[in-house]
Amino acid sequence: MTFLTASDDRPATVGVVNFGAGNIGNVQRALAKLDIKHETLASPGGIEGLRPTLLLLPGVGAFKPAMDRLISSGWRDALIDWVRSGRPLIGICLGMQLLCSSSSEDGQTAGLGLIEGDVLKLSGVKKIPHMGWNGIIPQGGEFPGNCLIHEGQNFYFVHSFAVSGSPHCAAKAEVDGVVFDSVLERENAAGFQFHPERSGPDGVSFLGRAISHMNAKYWSGRPRGC
Repeated sequence: MTFLTASDDRPATVGVVNFGAGNIGNVQRALAKLDIKHETLASPGGIEGLRPTLLLLPGVGAFKPAMDRLISSGWRDALIDWVRSGRPLIGICLGMQLLCSSSSEDGQTAGLGLIEGDVLKLSGVKKIPHMGWNGIIPQGGEFPGNCLIHEGQNFYFVHSFAVSGSPHCAAKAEVDGVVFDSVLERENAAGFQFHPERSGPDGVSFLGRAISHMNAKYWSGRPRGC
């Protein structure tokens, strides 16, 4: 797979945000399989040295303590500034939820506010957390879902809270008749409720296509994902 380069002499580079609540190991292994240059960033100060073309925000656990860690580590302001400058950011699972407006988990907590949507507890699902494999349904819009998401592919979910009805929903998923947003994208910020890095070869391939798509939006000014 060929990935977009930011310039003629610098390949696309992913900065993996490590704020103490991320599934860093699996993400690193997925990026290594894709042969994408990457580095784990323990603090925003690492951005200047790495000069990444894209930041990746993994996350597992509860929303409020994760948000507290983003604030105390300086990552909250750094991520907001990064996206407002037009550069691409992808969030995975809790990382996607943190991009949103707020969460009701353990009381109402404000998120990064980069993608409109509220994180609420899954209601009507037979078993919480929702854990297992599900297909996702592209919703159109700017995110080229029919290109990035191939028919018959399933992805691995582990979550008790979800976003539903965001105006920036690019794909949905369904479990026990309950529908929720599984892919969000607003301009240069995107997120996946599922774990592509834990979804086998199809998931890793999807992650690569999504990174290429988001990089291209910033570096060439147009979406690209195929």
